Amino acid sequence: MRMQTFSITLVVVFASTLLAGVPQKDGTAKVGGEVSFSREVFPVIKRNCLPCHAEAEFNPSELFLDSHELLMAGGKHGPAVVPGKPTESLLVQKLGEKPPFGDRMPLDPKRKKGQPSKKALSEDEVKMISRWIEQGGKDN
Repeated sequence: MRMQTFSITLVVVFASTLLAGVPQKDGTAKVGGEVSFSREVFPVIKRNCLPCHAEAEFNPSELFLDSHELLMAGGKHGPAVVPGKPTESLLVQKLGEKPPFGDRMPLDPKRKKGQPSKKALSEDEVKMISRWIEQGGKDN
């Protein structure tokens, strides 16, 4: 009985380790795992940011988010990501309630001119992006 309990515990611990960082249905990673740019961060960017921040679109900020390379290059206002420092990263600041300049992102295309956007990323999505930046903002 003792050996069976030990075996079951070992399997549970091993499975938990494998699942750490695996994307969930909402696009976020389980706590404790490494956040993947390609599997977790980019799908959120693609869905919420690329309608305005694609190279093919007119974009006054000159911040293009079509790829990791373009994201890391930044735009007219400087680097969007400061690896290891999410609170200093414009990407995170612009997703917050009080961005340092301009409107909160992402913009709601149906909003009335001069009105703030009611569209926002979920708290889990912002935390996931922050964790990715904290982990170095790698192209993984």
